[in-house]
This record gives sequence, C-alpha cells and structure tokens, in this order.
Amino acid sequence: MKTYLKVISLALALVMLFSSLVACDNGEVETNDAENASTEAATGNDGNGSAEETASETETEYFPEVARKNYDDSFFLAIHNDSNPMVYYWVEESSNDAMSQAIYDRQMKVKDHLGVEILATKTETGSRYVEPFKTAVKNKDGSIDALLTHVYHGIDGFVTENYLADFKNIPGLNLDADYWNYDLMDSISLHDRMYLGFGDFNILYTHVIAFNKDLLSKYEDALDESVYDMVENYHWTLDQMISLANMVYVDTTADGKTIDDTFGIVGVHDIAFCGFLHSSNINIIELNEKGEYALSVYNDINKAKTTDIVEKIGALVKSNGAWFWKMNAADKALQFHKGTALMSLSSTNSLPGYLNYDLNFGVLPYPIYNEDQKDVGYRSLQWGGYIAIPSYVRNVNLTGDTLEMLSFYSAEVNNTFYNKLLGKQVADSPIDKRMLEIVWDGLCSDFCQTYYSCMISTQVLYVVPYLTFEDATKNLSSFIAGAEKTVNKSLKKLMTLSANLQ
Repeated sequence: MKTYLKVISLALALVMLFSSLVACDNGEVETNDAENASTEAATGNDGNGSAEETASETETEYFPEVARKNYDDSFFLAIHNDSNPMVYYWVEESSNDAMSQAIYDRQMKVKDHLGVEILATKTETGSRYVEPFKTAVKNKDGSIDALLTHVYHGIDGFVTENYLADFKNIPGLNLDADYWNYDLMDSISLHDRMYLGFGDFNILYTHVIAFNKDLLSKYEDALDESVYDMVENYHWTLDQMISLANMVYVDTTADGKTIDDTFGIVGVHDIAFCGFLHSSNINIIELNEKGEYALSVYNDINKAKTTDIVEKIGALVKSNGAWFWKMNAADKALQFHKGTALMSLSSTNSLPGYLNYDLNFGVLPYPIYNEDQKDVGYRSLQWGGYIAIPSYVRNVNLTGDTLEMLSFYSAEVNNTFYNKLLGKQVADSPIDKRMLEIVWDGLCSDFCQTYYSCMISTQVLYVVPYLTFEDATKNLSSFIAGAEKTVNKSLKKLMTLSANLQ
C-alpha cells in the first residue's frame, strides 16, 4: 500500500483520463437504471469519457482513471464511529488543522471532478448499527451509498442475507491499484465474491509496540543492534521482545511487583493480545486441503507454534517485567505515560494521547515468531472496519467513481494522519515513519475475525488473551476441543447460505 503522496514526475507526460463504466450484466447488483440514464443525459457523458492532455516541463499531476463528470448529486456515507472515528473520514468544513484540511481537500477534489458532495453520518454503536443498515437497503431509500463497518459485528448476516454488493461488479474501481489492498480484500472473500473493501481510504487502526526512547537508551549497550535495525534485519522476534521486557524491571518500592515499579512492557490485557498470533503468521481459520474453511490455529502446521506462543505470553503476563490490566479496570496503569515503562501494547488510535505527556516515544511492529518468518514479513491484524456497498445501489456509476476517487486521494490524508499519530518530535524522524509504513504494509485480516459474529460464543478470536488471564482454567488443547464443533457448524452454515446467493 502506498501511504504517502503520489510521486510527481519531472518530465513531459500525457495523462489519459478515461473510465471503464460498463454496467454489470449478471444481475448481482441491483441499480436504479433510470437514474443512471438521467445522470448521463444531464452531463452529456455516455460513461466513456474523453482523453485530456496535460503537459508541463516541470511536473505532472496525476489523476485517477475516472472521467470528469457532473453528477450534481450527493454520496451518503454511513460510518460506524466506534471502529472508524468519524473525524478521520469526513468533516463538514476545515477546522484549520492539518488533518481536517486534508480530509476537506479530498472531498473538494471529488466534488470538483465529479460534481458529488460527500455527506456522512454516524451509525448506531456496537451491533446496533446492523438493523438500521439492513432497513435502509430493504427500503431502497438511497439513504446509504456506502457503509464503514465494524470489524466483525453483523458482517456474516450482511453477506448471507444479501445486503452487500460484490466490489468486483462495481464499475470504475481499479482494485489492482496500490491504494486498494486487494490481497486483504481477497482473503476475506466468499465464493470469489468480494463483499468488503479496504485500502488507503481506511485509516490505520491496529496495534503496535510503542516504546520510550529515553528509557531504552539506558539499556542499548546490552543490545547487539538498535531496535530499528532488529526490525529491518528481521531480528525483532517474540523472544527478543520478551527478553527486552524482562531486562527493564525495577522494584522501585522494594516491596515486590506493584503499580509504582518500572516495567518492561504494559498494556490492556484484551484485544491487543490477539495480534501475537497473526504477527507470528498464524490465522485462526483458513482453507484446508479439502478447500473448506476450518480452524487452522491448532492444526498440524501450527499446533506447536501456537502452544509455544500461548505459553510464552502467559509467562510474560505473570512475570515481574510486565504489568497488564483488564479492560475497563478501575486501576488502569499509566506507567508508559509517566515514563516508567519501556514498551506498551498500543492501538494506533491511542498514540496521539501520548503527545499530552513529556514522552519521547517511537513505534515498532508486533514481533515475528522467529527469523524463519523473513519471507512473510511483519503482519498486523487490522481492527478498523471495512467499506461495504449495499446490494441496492441507487447509482452504480456514481458509487464506483466516488469510492475510486476517495481512495486515490487518500495519500495526503494518511500522510497527515501519521504526523498526527506521532507528533512532530517523532514524525520528523524518517525511521519512525518507516516503522509505521511497515505496520501499514503488513495489515492483514482473518476469516475468523471478519465473520466472528456467527461464532462469537466460542471466544476463538480471543484465544490468546482468553488463555493468558492469570485465572485461566483451560489449556489450549481443551479450549480448541470445546470450540471446534461450534466453529465448524457455524462455518458450514455460513458457506451454505452464502453459496446459495450465487
């Protein structure tokens, strides 16, 4: 994924603006043909566009492969605000800060090129956004042109009850472009139908290892190389992270492990722990040798590795070098903010909060399992939502063109967002930007995560935090044995219902 500004060429160039706006003929996307026809008549554009040539001796500005039009219409974006903070996607007007200005500029570029005004609204929170979306699609009222979803709530039902369109059937989308993450979208497709979109328009929401640079400097002599070099050389492994965490513990009060001590690693003992499996190149559900989706977290390939990860993370949780607290605990520790923790399991959304403290911090990706993972690289489980297009599309050409332009023009928004995440004292460091780029390029999802709401009672997505609570009573093998029947039943139902839509 390219997250920085598009490269500016320093030579004469011809920029061809064209649009492949061939309407879907397979009947899988329902559209309002009358409205599409009236739009073409009003604009004098038959959807093929015309070539425009621009030449400059100094630079060339690149445009998406979308013909200039005047739809004279609006694009209604519904946003699940819990997973996708609205202020990162849409603004009514610029608030004279860099982030809102970049978002506003993106909206204005779409309006100038297509005559489309972007309008947005928040959906209900949690799972309550599901029914309002279904109602809008059933009523065919055109109130939603695209939805930014939760990472899993309701998605299986959206698919099996035929509420989502296939991205492959939307004209105007260049899914091979680097501002779309085709591989991630393909990994969560069903029966070769791509129900969910993801790319540069989706703001980074995953987990990283934030670290205190000043505190780390006291221990660097004991390291063979800098933590940045560890990442670049694929030496940043799970064992290395744990070793570094255990190196730092200081019993400040001389009365054993308490909240006032200095720790190697801290964080909330919950969602962030899920990422250790995926950063170790383990998916919870994958296609098996029969071509069927099944639990893969404990299959013959992953059994020993998953067992090792759970045991090591469990030992880390109980060690002196770590302080993890339960979600919503009243005694949330603030060691990282105070400068008394070396590392923190941090969501990217939480990083701007560190800027309120006198804290010189950097970020690292989650560690790989071992150096043999070099060919796969770093993987970061994404926790934001996806772009979903309703199966009733009131104007399929407008929808495709608008989403393509929003994605194409998201480079500057992402670039500004990185600066917002890190603050100037860190963002001006190319190596810290490089670390976040590694995180972004390694974003992944899991079939289990995306369709988790159909098997949510099993806790299978949360297997690592579930089994590493200090009061956990189940071991890994008994946990899998208890979950497998329910998971397989849920997967079979999901695949059968979704297959019947074809």
